[in-house]
Amino acid sequence: MYRPPPAMLRAFREGWAVVEHKKKQAQGRVGPSTSDCDEAYLVLLGELEILRGRSWAPAPPGTLAFHPARKRYGIRPKRGYNGPARIVSILFRAPRGWQPNLPRGPIRLGASWWRRFLDLEAQADYSASGQRVLPVRALMDLLEKLGAALNPPARGGRRAPAEREPRKPDTQAGWLELWARAEDAIRERAAGGLTAAELAEALHVSPTQLRRVFNAARGLPPKAALTAWRLDEAKRLLREGRLNAGEVAARVGYASLPRFSAAFKAATGEPPSRYAESVFSTGPRRRRSAKVQER
Repeated sequence: MYRPPPAMLRAFREGWAVVEHKKKQAQGRVGPSTSDCDEAYLVLLGELEILRGRSWAPAPPGTLAFHPARKRYGIRPKRGYNGPARIVSILFRAPRGWQPNLPRGPIRLGASWWRRFLDLEAQADYSASGQRVLPVRALMDLLEKLGAALNPPARGGRRAPAEREPRKPDTQAGWLELWARAEDAIRERAAGGLTAAELAEALHVSPTQLRRVFNAARGLPPKAALTAWRLDEAKRLLREGRLNAGEVAARVGYASLPRFSAAFKAATGEPPSRYAESVFSTGPRRRRSAKVQER
């Protein structure tokens, strides 16, 4: 049985849930075992499986799993998957008799619910002992709301779509907010080689949903938006004249100079080196040097 360390028990007594980020090169098998506290897993990366009753169920990215105290639980990589894993584990101690009405094992959350859990996790602060903590009541309230969405009253009609990916944001404001976040992510991460699939994962939406938003907002898909940012930034760097084409390619997120040159020529009609030469032959730098020679 897992028994929390003294610092974590102290946090529980003070009304906190403890947040732990687990980043692993390869997720090993944990359990089946039991724990002395309640725990919620958020799977950020990796193809994993989580014990549900007596069987293992898939837990891909975007999955939540809730494990009540003293119930068997376990986590392991999906067969054939040896890649990295990222998990947010939130440990807490609920009052005796508390029932969030959640299934044991993994729940594939839709984007809106996933965003709620990540927003809550982002609000975690550091305790005096250096642990990341958040109010346990806030976590319990969110788990209770999810349980109510998954299990609506029998009289009320159909099951709420908590396990389904929504087709699109609920309102026009939701579309605009998602597009604005995507543009911010492109500016911040495109230079690091960000792909359209990674952009969708970072925003916790499906690639299809992200493509709809970009087509509506800009009339082009996310991949084209990433390429446009890279080429605009490349032009700016080439105009500055401080870096050669290979250095510019690396600076804007291209893995190789040939790929950068091909994309640049397809967009501008000329390779990066000729573009730089044409800028300097007509730009302020050339004109200033001509004035110096006249003197």
